[in-house]
Amino acid sequence: MSNITKLPAFGDMLNAGIQTIKNLSTRNTIGRTVFYREFEKLAQIVSDHKDINYISNHDIRHECHDGSPCYDEIIDLILLCLSAMGLVKEDKFSLVPNLNQNFANFITFDEKVTPKNIIRLDPFGKVYFWLAGNNFGQYVGEGIRNNDYIANFQRFDSKSFSDLQKVNTAAYGKNGDALVSHLIDETKRRTSIFMNNYADATVGSDFVKVTPDMIMSQLESLSPLQFEWFCLKLIERSLEIESPESNLTSRHTGRSNDNGIDGLIIQDFPDGEVHNYYIQAKLYSTGNNISNGDLRNFVGAYPPQKTNHHGIFITTTSFTKPAQDYANSTDSHSLILIDQMNLIELMMQHKVGLKEVNARPKLLLDNDFFDKIKLY
Repeated sequence: MSNITKLPAFGDMLNAGIQTIKNLSTRNTIGRTVFYREFEKLAQIVSDHKDINYISNHDIRHECHDGSPCYDEIIDLILLCLSAMGLVKEDKFSLVPNLNQNFANFITFDEKVTPKNIIRLDPFGKVYFWLAGNNFGQYVGEGIRNNDYIANFQRFDSKSFSDLQKVNTAAYGKNGDALVSHLIDETKRRTSIFMNNYADATVGSDFVKVTPDMIMSQLESLSPLQFEWFCLKLIERSLEIESPESNLTSRHTGRSNDNGIDGLIIQDFPDGEVHNYYIQAKLYSTGNNISNGDLRNFVGAYPPQKTNHHGIFITTTSFTKPAQDYANSTDSHSLILIDQMNLIELMMQHKVGLKEVNARPKLLLDNDFFDKIKLY
């Protein structure tokens, strides 16, 4: 083996994957062979990179002493990221460019992906959800019972991403690659929040340990106008955390039974760039899902300019399949859908309506917050 001992930085390789899909996006489908060939040119992959191995759990069980290629695992991670971000619809034998509203996020992007700028490509953290699902799937695939893993935080923390962490060390040295480490750590952090808060409820002082059902009960106690105000504050907080350098101006524009915009947030950046976020919030009961007609009415209420104008439709239920298909296929507007589970995750992630304390349980319902919302 030559003196090449590390793979190119994962952020550079992920960017090469993004540029490869952009370059080949005129094709209806992209064969894996074509993708690998064009990707390896951009990422400057050489044969020595493919000779870096690690010993997986599978290799240990089957007494394989040569190990498995780190490069194969890194490519799989790149494809997972591209799929989770919405740049491609992954197929078993080919990749399908996903030229929907998400594609606009990638058009001008051409730089190393880092823990700080990945949010521009994946503003709502879908990569972490996909990684969590993949991690659970691999672990259960090894024959470990679900309840022996999911319900045991210490086991989760010690066993999570065991192979990917080995890949990270073998491919990038003792400290690993910064972006790979970030993906592992942030996925574990987000998953642990759910694991730590999905157990049976307990009462502590003036707060109640949060579960999804309790969060929904609290939201359902709001009036439609109060829920609109709540969603405005949630998105405002999300944008504030994601881009602390920007200035935000928000206003509640909705009225009861309106069919237009419930809230507007204007985000000004130091370089003069301005983004407008148009919010529609629906406090619906179970089974009353959002239709494609609802989305069409919403989209007609804000400008068809995908770079700087973004629609965010939030519901306490979910979106019908035709509505999801419409959102994925619309070329005229930037449209983001937030259903019940995404809504709960955003609340947990940014601690809106929830409060973190220095004792167990860690994350509790913030009743004071909701009392103030109900004054609106």
